Amino acid sequence: MNPEIQPIRFSGSATVGAFLLAGLASGCGGASPAADASGRVTPGYDQDTGKLTRLAYDSNDNGTDDTWASMDGTRLVSLEADENEDGRIDRWEYYPATATVAARPAPDRIERATRMDGKVSRREFFEQGVMTRVEEDTTGNGAIDKWETYAGGTLVLLALDTQDRGTPDRRLVYRADGSLDRIEADPGGTGQFEVVK
Repeated sequence: MNPEIQPIRFSGSATVGAFLLAGLASGCGGASPAADASGRVTPGYDQDTGKLTRLAYDSNDNGTDDTWASMDGTRLVSLEADENEDGRIDRWEYYPATATVAARPAPDRIERATRMDGKVSRREFFEQGVMTRVEEDTTGNGAIDKWETYAGGTLVLLALDTQDRGTPDRRLVYRADGSLDRIEADPGGTGQFEVVK
């Protein structure tokens, strides 16, 4: 998996930043919600202050919004998307306090419902747009059983809980070039890993 942020992709090659910029450029400064010229971006405003609070987007132009951005004026706070349009959110993005639309911000964290069931099963953490770690529930039992650690955007450690103990019992350690260096195991759950021959 590419450790760089994988922004939500809409029809064509547009990204979250592109739809937000399009929404703001289409006259979102008014005091009442109105769709942009193509009908794909709809802003929402605070009734008392007139401040932009929400952008809704219809990514495939089928008449149904499937992506929503929470805004604080021009600051992007978070984003939610229903990628398969089944009525449940499948992806959540959370942005730093400095994230403005004009700066094309990168999220601090992305959460995903990998089973498309509306329940978060994977969390990806970023620093300045580069993935640093991932936590995932691969079995669907509500417990994290897979941990990925990245350095400089490269996977350096993959830890797995194969025995449902809540802690890793197997680790794959990678070299700086991304190749596998060694496999380690902790069959007894002591926290002491040994190289698997």
